[in-house]
Amino acid sequence: MIVEAFLSAIKLLVIGVISILPTVPKLDLSYLDGVFQVLSMVDLVVNVRVFAGCLAVLFTFMNIELIWSVIMWCVRKIPGIN
Repeated sequence: MIVEAFLSAIKLLVIGVISILPTVPKLDLSYLDGVFQVLSMVDLVVNVRVFAGCLAVLFTFMNIELIWSVIMWCVRKIPGIN
């Protein structure tokens, strides 16, 4: 019961802080129509999903050392593991 009251208080606090923030204006993204047209033309030649997958793999391989160091940092934070 105490935990429920504590979590309710935190929820009310978070909702109160969020309600203070101003609303985000709607953006007009019509200027991106040209980009979407180019992407649709490129999709006729090369599948965009395959291209995006290749970019993701390339990005991963280029940053593998950083990814490995983050993983090892997390593993070292576990007590009892050397």
